[in-house]
Amino acid sequence: MGRRFVQICAMLIILRSFTNFAKLFGDDAMMVVFGRILRGPEVAVPAVLIGAFMLVTGVAMLMGSRWAFPMITAYAGFVAVNLLAWTVINPEEFVRVGKQLSSATDDAAARRAGVLGFLGYCVIALGTTAGPAWVMWRGRRPG
Repeated sequence: MGRRFVQICAMLIILRSFTNFAKLFGDDAMMVVFGRILRGPEVAVPAVLIGAFMLVTGVAMLMGSRWAFPMITAYAGFVAVNLLAWTVINPEEFVRVGKQLSSATDDAAARRAGVLGFLGYCVIALGTTAGPAWVMWRGRRPG
């Protein structure tokens, strides 16, 4: 069961890496790196670097490489720091996100919807990175 979970997360990470590479072809590309929202041309280098790391990490996880555990652990750490930094640096973004996710017209309701949507995103983001890291760590322990 644990190996299958790691493989599914690996495929999701590989697919997600392609979305980073796709950002190279759009003028309206946006990416969050260490909490900072990047737009347009400033997305290019981080998109390639992070996308390549994600791709290599996902492939290492699929192959069961000895590098898979340290790579997914590093990536999970990046995801956690990125989510926390985005929350601290951009608290006003919850209203924007909430308005995209709901039909809320007032800022308070949009903020609530944005926070709930972001929490859901956090569960998925951390579940597909820290989750397999934990499963792999548990598999490495004796007994």
